[in-house]
Amino acid sequence: MTALKHDTLTLTRSIAAPPARLFPLMTQPEFRAEWGAPTENTRLDILQADIRPGGRELSRCGPADNPEFEVTTDFHHLDAPALLIFTETIRIEGAPISAGLCSIEITPEGAGSHLTVTAQLASLIGDEMAEGYTQGWTAALTNLAQLAERETA
Repeated sequence: MTALKHDTLTLTRSIAAPPARLFPLMTQPEFRAEWGAPTENTRLDILQADIRPGGRELSRCGPADNPEFEVTTDFHHLDAPALLIFTETIRIEGAPISAGLCSIEITPEGAGSHLTVTAQLASLIGDEMAEGYTQGWTAALTNLAQLAERETA
């Protein structure tokens, strides 16, 4: 029997870049590859990116020496620079380990932005998926904030 576990994760962050600058940093593949890997010992390889409603991104991520996670992201709604909605399926060796519905909301906050990431996650491997997802997104948002500061300086 599969260890099905459902979770809803909500992460928020203030970022020192206005929404019009932040949205491209979040969606353009060259920037996503830079901030999306949570640590310096991990990597995100974007193999294909078609970021538009109905578009798809294929990527691999994980440890730098073995990016074992295959990620398929299907984009459903983009309302630049305020909203991005997508689903994401994560697999290892072709076997799904999770599927999630994600929304990213960006609202103006002073000269910068307030970012809210909400993920509704169905894990096929139990509790550790939500923990890993939360840790990965938290670290990636820190990287995004640092990138935004460099890019808007």
